[in-house]
Amino acid sequence: MKMFRVLPIVASVSLLIACGGDDSSQDPKVTYSGTLIVPQGLQQNSLRILAGDFLSSRSDECPNVPDGYLPMANAAVVLEDENGSALSTETSTDNCGVFTVEVAGETDGFSNSVISATLDGYKPLKANAENFISSGDGAAVPVASTVSSDAKYIISAIQSLGGDKISFSVTDSASNNAVIQLTKNAFEVSVNDQPLVISALNSTDQLGLASSNVVALDASGSMTSLVTGEDELGPQSNNEVYTRHRLTAKAAHQFVSEKGAADEFSVISFDNQINTINNAFIANYNLLDETGNSVNFDYPETGFVQDKAKLHFAIDMYNPKSSLWQGGSADDEKHPDRTDTVATVNGFYPWSGGTELEGAINTSLEQVKERTNTLKRVFVLTDGQSYFNDRDGVIALANENSIPVHAIAISQSADEENLQEIATQTGGTYYKVIDEQTITGIYSSLQTTIKYAYVAELNAPLQSSDTLKLTLTINGEEVERTLTIQ
Repeated sequence: MKMFRVLPIVASVSLLIACGGDDSSQDPKVTYSGTLIVPQGLQQNSLRILAGDFLSSRSDECPNVPDGYLPMANAAVVLEDENGSALSTETSTDNCGVFTVEVAGETDGFSNSVISATLDGYKPLKANAENFISSGDGAAVPVASTVSSDAKYIISAIQSLGGDKISFSVTDSASNNAVIQLTKNAFEVSVNDQPLVISALNSTDQLGLASSNVVALDASGSMTSLVTGEDELGPQSNNEVYTRHRLTAKAAHQFVSEKGAADEFSVISFDNQINTINNAFIANYNLLDETGNSVNFDYPETGFVQDKAKLHFAIDMYNPKSSLWQGGSADDEKHPDRTDTVATVNGFYPWSGGTELEGAINTSLEQVKERTNTLKRVFVLTDGQSYFNDRDGVIALANENSIPVHAIAISQSADEENLQEIATQTGGTYYKVIDEQTITGIYSSLQTTIKYAYVAELNAPLQSSDTLKLTLTINGEEVERTLTIQ
């Protein structure tokens, strides 16, 4: 039998209810409810996308479970204080990971309390209970996640938001998905080895913060190489033969499909030349509809759009095997979420040369730093080796504008040293892809770090040249990440 230490007030109210006390209906109660989830495996996620089953933003059966996650079904749930003592009796999640916990008392009496959940095969979930207080006003249902028992926690991104605010992402080593709704007490912050207090901790989805993002995609000649992986592509992927181009396009389509409505993205395609998909670039081509008539298509000069349909068009332009370039003989048809009438581009695919990686990252940074959203990021993928004239200058430009660079390197020839250094020094994430089939899953995981990034308010502002250290302590693990403020 599981034993829990319960506060006297809980036991007292339970006794009154059992004895039929007349005043029990008037006693104050606090209700906590939400959805608990676990990450879908990277390989499973990737194969599902490869099979053409683009993930929907929410499941029909379990509408509160977001992309890339599964319900934490039949988990044991209890409300605890910050020291791990039980404040409620144990309950269980349903098949969709939904739980409800009710305790007697006022909200103020449960400050710093924790939603704790356990399930075989996963590390104990510890979430900030305050965010699960039921308001009954139709607000979005809060979610929290844990990680598989064999995974490690990673502080995968960190950036200054100016003043006394920072943003960071926590992921796990097995799925690369964001770990959602960790407690404030799990984190410690120090600046120049002096501790600071986290006065408030929220997430970007709770705060409704929009972000500006650049996706820079390698379109060099080597991207025509056939995909290699740990295993042959099986029936789940319809036995398709993928090039790196095609697989990257599929991953980028999924990335866009999962984006938040207010988040804006720009798409850059590069080989030895660097092109932002915008009106100026599109004007070089004659766009035709299915009947062969010319079509006008408007794409902002900045390249930044919130409209998913236009972003899918930009990604189809990147993909040399899409119907835009190949017509009826294309390997990849027009993306189903595009709303334009463009059938083909009357021209030749413009990229297939070398890899101007430094220029692509610099162009991405120059573009996104001019945007007004507080959160800004760059995502770059490449399979090539590239010479950097001024790597330190790239890092400085990113840090001066608080822009993490997230880098994905595929193939053994990718510029691993430079990419890893840039990602690490700018507060971003570096991925070395061994099994190229997992590119799709990695992009899907990256989107979770956008939607569920943490935003912490500190008790003192950050200054130029400060060394910021963030430490996460949970389930016996301690991980840290440092960043120098520019």
